Amino acid sequence: MSWSSLIKQLLPCWRMKDIKFIACDLDGTLLTDNKDILVSTYNSLMEAQKRGIRLILASGRNSAMIAPYAEKLQLDVHGGYMVGCNGHHFIDAQTGSRIENESIDMETSARLFEFAKKHHLQFLAEHARGFYVYVPKSLFPIKILVGYLKQRHKLKRKHQGDYSVLGGFTMSSQAYVKSVNKPTDIKENCIKIGITHFPRVIKWALSNMDTDLKERLNVMNVTSYWIDIMPKGIDKSAAIEHILNINGFGFESLMAFGDAENDIGMIKKAAIGIAMGNAMDLIKENADQITQSNEENGIGLVVDRLLKSIL
Repeated sequence: MSWSSLIKQLLPCWRMKDIKFIACDLDGTLLTDNKDILVSTYNSLMEAQKRGIRLILASGRNSAMIAPYAEKLQLDVHGGYMVGCNGHHFIDAQTGSRIENESIDMETSARLFEFAKKHHLQFLAEHARGFYVYVPKSLFPIKILVGYLKQRHKLKRKHQGDYSVLGGFTMSSQAYVKSVNKPTDIKENCIKIGITHFPRVIKWALSNMDTDLKERLNVMNVTSYWIDIMPKGIDKSAAIEHILNINGFGFESLMAFGDAENDIGMIKKAAIGIAMGNAMDLIKENADQITQSNEENGIGLVVDRLLKSIL
């Protein structure tokens, strides 16, 4: 082992006593592949909160989709926060106060839609009132699934509240879902845009997106089959920095866990950045430590060490 590698492994041990906040990504990090929190992970995080460490759940999901896990972990009792849509907004779970950042303007959203349609990519844009969806004919099975979900959503609109959509994801019954076929169908600024297809197609899309769009936006490869697109400068780390600052702290007080490109900012800036065992190589390269996977209590193992170090 080189000296630099040894120092990188030892430094987090010295920093542990300063940790006041733990930030966790959800999918692929806090959650198992079945979208549950392991009992061992849950117990470790609850003990951390009892000891005065506050949790930040930071996800590409919107706050409505984070809320069930925030409730389970009792963030409202322990002064935790939710960071939704990769940093577009964050919510104080105790007070309910919400702060939002800027969105992607309609013109840019329309250009991204044109790129997706031209190259037969699936397009999913979230805006303040709901979602815009485009599914190319080449993804016909997904088109059938989206059609089913839209019909189900129409039925759910008769009722108030959120409901389970698919794979642990929830949606407000009042959300507006519209299929788009031309750029002029987009009539709202978009909070976040997702582009998805098979991995080899997504790899091509990342390389061939217009340079000016990539320079003006934050384009993140969050899984092998999914790209998340946000306004430039909007990411999880920016929202977390705001949370830390309003509580009188900085990144030296943060431990962060993640697995994908939309986690890299908080992993690099945190006093202790932890990559999951199942994380992308880029995340592992930029982390202070690598723990076990989301299926193997990766978070709990590190948090238990943290708690022992601050006895």
